[in-house]
Amino acid sequence: MAENWARHLHPDTALAIKTGKAVEHAIDEMLERVDQIRARRPSPSSRVIPEVDGVGRLTDLYISPGTIANSGSSEALVADIMAAIHDSTVDALRQHKNVIRETTLPTVPWPRP
Repeated sequence: MAENWARHLHPDTALAIKTGKAVEHAIDEMLERVDQIRARRPSPSSRVIPEVDGVGRLTDLYISPGTIANSGSSEALVADIMAAIHDSTVDALRQHKNVIRETTLPTVPWPRP
């Protein structure tokens, strides 16, 4: 029943709808792949490991036991944490760009006059 309406459309309109759905599915698959991205890069001291998702959100932060208590200064600890978050964010962005680059959208056949 759902395809009955397509018989009453101009062929170019039906093709545009079909192609639009294919583009939508390709973009949905790309966004699902972006949602699966998780970047984890350790800090310079390797005592902090943040997790950043495919859109740059910090989703988790592991700080090894004793790191805070044994930190020489709060500034050094903050610098270590921020360096790890920066590196993880850069990696997540790299992965995000790769997903977009690898996505192939269907060719849209434009009607010819």
